[in-house]
Amino acid sequence: MAKDKPATDTEPSTSGSVSQGRKALPVITQNRMFAGLILIVTAAFAVSLLGLGVLALFGKDPPTAHQSKFADACDFTLKVTLGALVGLLGGRAAAPDRMEVSSKS
Repeated sequence: MAKDKPATDTEPSTSGSVSQGRKALPVITQNRMFAGLILIVTAAFAVSLLGLGVLALFGKDPPTAHQSKFADACDFTLKVTLGALVGLLGGRAAAPDRMEVSSKS
């Protein structure tokens, strides 16, 4: 007759919870489409920031109508892409693909 023994540090418990003394570590797998999206949003952020920098350095003192429109577009793009980056990266970190139990205590 086999005796039922409690879960130890080397065995995960059957109830789905992590046994005491072991940590659950988040695992995030690489996703090429997600990485591509991050690169696209980062590139749009960098281009907008560069555009505003060039406009600040080389723009005329009373800005023309085109310079004002370009500055507004760059400003809007900066705000949107910064929010998108925070949302994408924060959401990815907050919701890992799976949790693995660490073998170290």
